[in-house]
Amino acid sequence: MAYDITLPEESLELADQYTLRDLLECPAFQAFLVSAIGNGVRHFDKFSDVVDDRDELLMFRLAKFMRSIPYSTRNACFEKVGLIYKEWKARGVI
Repeated sequence: MAYDITLPEESLELADQYTLRDLLECPAFQAFLVSAIGNGVRHFDKFSDVVDDRDELLMFRLAKFMRSIPYSTRNACFEKVGLIYKEWKARGVI
């Protein structure tokens, strides 16, 4: 899959100020992050033409992270995000 999205270096430097734990401990981000990481792990193969060894290692670590979250918790995060998107869609936000 072609991938031409590049985040600005300034944004990446600002991201260095936060940890994944910081974001996961914040209720506003928790469900979205678990859902996003789960989707990234699940669909990693779609980006095989643009990944390198560093990406492969990161994916291995993130897959291990996802397996450490109980299935019921992962499922609750996916359901929460789905409900939020349905609400947004019903209100015309998306």
